[in-house]
Amino acid sequence: MKARVCWSALVHVTALCVACSVVASEPALTDAEAKALFNLRGCNACHEIDEVRIGPPYRAIAIRYQNASPDQVEWLATKIIQGGAGSWGFVPMVGNPRVPPEEARAIARWILALKPSPES
Repeated sequence: MKARVCWSALVHVTALCVACSVVASEPALTDAEAKALFNLRGCNACHEIDEVRIGPPYRAIAIRYQNASPDQVEWLATKIIQGGAGSWGFVPMVGNPRVPPEEARAIARWILALKPSPES
């Protein structure tokens, strides 16, 4: 019984490590690709890199979640797809279910990679 429990734990830990490495190893967006994707998916209606619009600027998100773990990348990607409320005030973020999960993760990683200030 003890060996079965250890084997099961090993399988779960291995699966988690593989999932995290896949998320972390997906190619990063260039600034031009990100801009095109934001235009295509309508993100620009509420967000801008440094300007407050309906939603927070991308750079403010990057600052809040600096040192993000793969779990936070997944959380942010889910937020992009499903929307949510309460993280940045009273205005809810409208979900965008047409964004595929891999695109949402790429967007999240691009946002989180922004430097604290344009001069950095």
